[in-house]
This record gives sequence, C-alpha cells and structure tokens, in this order.
Amino acid sequence: MRWNQATGVYALALLLAAGCAAGRVQEVPIALRYIPVQRDMPRGAVQTVAVGVFRDAREGRPAGIVGERVRFTGDTDRFKPATGVAEAVADVVRGYLARRGARTQATGWDGTPAQLWGQPGDIAVAGRVTHLWLSARDLATRGEASSLFRVELIVGSPRSGAIITKTIQIEPTKRSNLFFETRDIEEWLSQSISEAIERVMPDLERRLAG
Repeated sequence: MRWNQATGVYALALLLAAGCAAGRVQEVPIALRYIPVQRDMPRGAVQTVAVGVFRDAREGRPAGIVGERVRFTGDTDRFKPATGVAEAVADVVRGYLARRGARTQATGWDGTPAQLWGQPGDIAVAGRVTHLWLSARDLATRGEASSLFRVELIVGSPRSGAIITKTIQIEPTKRSNLFFETRDIEEWLSQSISEAIERVMPDLERRLAG
C-alpha cells in the first residue's frame, strides 16, 4: 500500500477507534447526603439516637465503588463515596434523624444484643449495606441508568433490650434526554438511600420508643 494523505487519515481513524473501544477507567469521588423525599415529615418519637456501626457487606463489587457510567466515548467512570460506602449510608441516616428533630451520638454498637445495654439514647441503630450499585450508559441520543440499593437496618431499644431487623430494597430506573453528569449520579443515589430510610425508620421508632 502506498502511503499518502488518505492512508494517513485512515490509519489515524483506526487508532482513535481502538482507543475509544478500550476506554479509560477512572475513579470519580462523589458526596452522598440525605435528600428529603417525603414533603411533610413530622418530628420523630425519639430525641436521641445512638448511631452504631454500618458495614459494607456487598459482594462482587470493586471495593468502595458504588456504580459505573460508560460514556459515549467508551470511557468508564467509577463512582466512589469520599467517606466510604458504609459511612456514606450512615451519614444519610444521621441527616434523616436530624430532620426528624433527633440528636445523634456515635457509638460502637454493632447490632448485637449483648452490646445494646448501656447504649445512649432512646434507640440505637446499626446496619449492613448488602447492595448498592448504579449502572449508567450514554447512548447516541440519551442516557439510561438503573440502580439497586438494599440495606439491613438493625434498631434496638437500650431500655427494653428489644431489637428489630428490617431489610428494604429500592430499584429505580431512569431514561434521560441528556447524558448523566456526576451531580445527577450523586443526587440519584442520595435520593434512593434517603427514600429507603424514610420508608422504614418511622415505624421502627414508634415500635421501639413510641
């Protein structure tokens, strides 16, 4: 083959295509927070809550990563909460409790009955994050994403010794006429976790401290 300008352009196009196909993988830090989903949230039945240990008990996922976005270029962004997965979920719980008018105190309670006695507050809460993952992809004219969040909340009464374990799962999906940006991912995951906490915590509060 004779080398000419057309050949050079063709070769450059092949190199670019190969680079796009391979794609880069980079970690993107995100900050998750409590975002109220229910508009009218009454004050809770508790005044002080001992927030214990939350664990990242997920399996089959990269450590500390909560989702991926495949860009139109073939690059992949992996989203990583700056405080870690377990602490990010615990922060959402703290934000929810603050909105309910409760004070929080950090403790080392791990959800076991033996450690419940002597914990401060009206109730104590710990948890296990068993699934937290978002998959997003940029298509030619739109973005598509889906996610799954599953958490096991362990809530106990230091006064009575009663413990209730509750698991809840949220699976939102979404299509957009625009590509998903990092701020969209942060809001998506924050709202999913917030919605799950809002669904189960009021009932647990009433049953243990009402």
